[in-house]
Amino acid sequence: MTENWTDLSDLLTRKTVHSSAPTRLPCGGSTDHRLAGLVCRPWRPATVNIAIDLRAHVALKPYTSGQIFVDIDGVGERELTVPHLPLKGPFALASALVCYFGVHGLRVEIKTDFPFQSGLGGSGAVAIALIGAIHTALNDQTPEPTDYPAMVQLAHNIEDSLFGNTGMQDQAAAMYGGVNLWEWDYSDVLNFSRRTLLADPSSLNEHILLAYPGRPHPKSRKGSKILDRFKENGALGVFASISDLARQFAEHLESGDYRSAGEIVSAEYRLRSTLIRVVRPDDLDLIEMAGTANCGVGITGHGGGGCMWAIGKKADIDELRGKWTSAFERREAGFLLPVSVTGEGLKVNRSPSAIGEAWK
Repeated sequence: MTENWTDLSDLLTRKTVHSSAPTRLPCGGSTDHRLAGLVCRPWRPATVNIAIDLRAHVALKPYTSGQIFVDIDGVGERELTVPHLPLKGPFALASALVCYFGVHGLRVEIKTDFPFQSGLGGSGAVAIALIGAIHTALNDQTPEPTDYPAMVQLAHNIEDSLFGNTGMQDQAAAMYGGVNLWEWDYSDVLNFSRRTLLADPSSLNEHILLAYPGRPHPKSRKGSKILDRFKENGALGVFASISDLARQFAEHLESGDYRSAGEIVSAEYRLRSTLIRVVRPDDLDLIEMAGTANCGVGITGHGGGGCMWAIGKKADIDELRGKWTSAFERREAGFLLPVSVTGEGLKVNRSPSAIGEAWK
């Protein structure tokens, strides 16, 4: 049953492929979901995201013809025989993409720079990195910018089909990198538009703080919790307002007004909180610390865990860094994550000599 599939075992013996893609910090998330994009179309659903250099890494290496070996760091490993690949569980995403491209004879190694289920868009980064790696192996060349929109749409379609009600901002940020304002179109043609906000994304580094409070967000493969609430009460006005806030956030980033940008992020968090509980009660003190330090705060993922991020003036962020660090020391749980805003999205390398360095 694999006569229409491509055996990569020999090719990968000669050219191992390594790829990586960044994660993101959002303002205006959930508007990128298919349902929101469709029913909120008159308000032009919008999201701003900031790509950060906490990356998903994928390596493709040769393996036995007719089989695939998937090794996900921190999750587990499994040998699979094509075409009978699991579309549920931790190997579902890799299996679905292997099936889509119709490849075998490869070992897929996945590592991440970020905590598992931290709400940073990790699965979207993994999807883009894996698509980029398989594309490169099949075509013997790295993707061109003209390939990017279709690759984002493929990653979204795979994840949305597997997990239900997933958005497109994670895949878009992973593909393009940088700091962007996105508008989503799910009507007759799946599409998006992108406006780059900062020529030098690294200028944000000293204005952002990122924390992992010590627990993953609740695992869910049934789609977005906020979309469930959205469907229950038809909160189109809330989602229209979230898009408006994203556009205001974009304006403040472009002008370098980081205190106002922080006020918008906090307003978006409070608005989202009218639909679902975004923050666990025992993390509310971290929100209060941010407010005291004149920093805005946002929550990644769908609430109840994951990461928390803050934006503000450099002096205010420095003050908050000390407060959050002391809080995590008292709790004996949680920690700050390094923030390096990146203008680079998908990166692919076919040089075997670079693979060892990439995993260090």
